Amino acid sequence: MGEFFDIAKTDFIETFGGAWIFPIFLFCAVWILWREKDWIKRLLFGILFLVFLGLYWFPLTGLLFMKILGEDVYWRLLWLLLPAVVIPYAFCIILKNIKGICRYGVFLLFMGVLVLGGKKVLSAEWFEPSTNVYKVPQNVVSVCDLLPGNVHVLASNRLTPYLRLYDPSLTLEYARNALIFNGKEEVHGTLAHLYKAVQEPEIDVSLVGPLAKEEGCTFLIFSSSRTYTGDWADYGYEEYASTDEFVLFVDSDYEEGQDTRKWED
Repeated sequence: MGEFFDIAKTDFIETFGGAWIFPIFLFCAVWILWREKDWIKRLLFGILFLVFLGLYWFPLTGLLFMKILGEDVYWRLLWLLLPAVVIPYAFCIILKNIKGICRYGVFLLFMGVLVLGGKKVLSAEWFEPSTNVYKVPQNVVSVCDLLPGNVHVLASNRLTPYLRLYDPSLTLEYARNALIFNGKEEVHGTLAHLYKAVQEPEIDVSLVGPLAKEEGCTFLIFSSSRTYTGDWADYGYEEYASTDEFVLFVDSDYEEGQDTRKWED
């Protein structure tokens, strides 16, 4: 139970921490319940979101959702809270009852509260200047420039969202969908076992090598900080190239120019 509250608290703070948006949202939901006369609107803009908030914090429902969704994505339950809907509607209810020039003053006050209570969207925390015309991380460009085209690749999670943006001739053994295997103690299927094996800080080559061969992975790309137990050469792979951040291994049977993709574009 204590672990549940730790996860729920951490996710909640990371979602709403550092801004006033949640107390404003909570005030607006309660205001709608108090002032709105239409029961349907009270249900949609007030009761429903308070119910979702209760489901998030109540241990029985919270643990159930963690089991269904996974602990890593439990925080997405907070997406069911819609401050962008509830807050403007509550403000409109308040403004409806104010007449004359005072309405403009209250409107500006509301806008000021939202501005001061939020964060800058275009801040260094969320955005950084593009380092190349492709608008992908430079480490992706560095890796792709070393790879031949038309090959099948198993790559670090840091690279998979971007590799095909730079070079669509590549095919990937797994991409973001493989994140569903995170947090699972037992998985089934070659892909799942391969994914789990390459997430280990120290990669067991005797496990990854044969699985990668079975799946037809021509290139393996891992962070240069990874360590390995075993010799890649014993399982049909050899070091191909490296960058400041990644090491590339290639299937020893690969011939330059060979098309090893699992599917065609």
